Amino acid sequence: MVAQSEAARFWLADFGGLNKTLMELHIKGNVYYLRGVINIGVVVGEEGQALLIDSGLGDRSGRRILRTLEAEGLKPVAVLNTHCHGDHSGGNAYLVERAGVKVYAPLYDAVVLRQPVWSILYLFAGADPINELAIPRFSMRPSPVDVIVTEGELTVAGVTIEAVALPGHTGTHTGYITSGVFFLGDALCSEQELENAGIPYGYSVTMCLDTLQKLRNYNCDYYLLAHGDLRRDISELVELNRGRVEETLAFIVDYLSRQPAEASDVIVAVCEHLGLQLRKVQGFFLLHPTIYSHLSHLHNRGEIVFKIEGNRLLWYV
Repeated sequence: MVAQSEAARFWLADFGGLNKTLMELHIKGNVYYLRGVINIGVVVGEEGQALLIDSGLGDRSGRRILRTLEAEGLKPVAVLNTHCHGDHSGGNAYLVERAGVKVYAPLYDAVVLRQPVWSILYLFAGADPINELAIPRFSMRPSPVDVIVTEGELTVAGVTIEAVALPGHTGTHTGYITSGVFFLGDALCSEQELENAGIPYGYSVTMCLDTLQKLRNYNCDYYLLAHGDLRRDISELVELNRGRVEETLAFIVDYLSRQPAEASDVIVAVCEHLGLQLRKVQGFFLLHPTIYSHLSHLHNRGEIVFKIEGNRLLWYV
């Protein structure tokens, strides 16, 4: 069990669009988190300054964060984004405008934070996207980026934080370690996420597998999943995530060994294999690049090839 801070406060709030009971939780030392649809890290620095790991979904999230910190006598001075997706960075703009926070973000993700249109362009194959994709999760308000984060140590408000490159979910997805607490962002999916999503969104399967291997080498006191809970050990979860990726790759190879198929056919086959039923267009456009990341991984390793035949691009073993 994780001990609560003496100043822990409870209330009902609409956080990230879902009614949940939120609480400020103490992890250890000067490290806390705000539990919600997205878990947000809070690290207390010098003179009542606070660093945030991610900022949640939209202005409403930014407003809740600011109210919580003000109630504890803390002033946010920086947001360290794990990546650019709107459910993790949507509160940036509000916190910049109302509190003057500085934004830290990895390189590729910084491009999207500054120009969120790129978030939905890449989901729609680079073309002018359909209106249905312009939702806060994909298209947040633009945010400045003051510092480009690279792997290694950085110091903010007297706090030393280690930035750890964990690409895969995005091209430069980054985790943060301070005081023995590892904020993982979306580098790992919880058991519930894997059950619900079947196949989590991913920019690069190749990078994802490298990141999962990398995570085996860390021995921190605590690990915080962005969409999940606080853990003392992630070894089993790392293997569960790796197993799902490898299972999906093996299924695709087997499927393509029996007949050439377009990517759209692979999507249907994977959904049937995992028991998924796509009901919303947003889910479809998250799955589309995810399947392509599996195809590119297999192709670049020489396990599958493609051909253009009858004006169709077919993949096969």
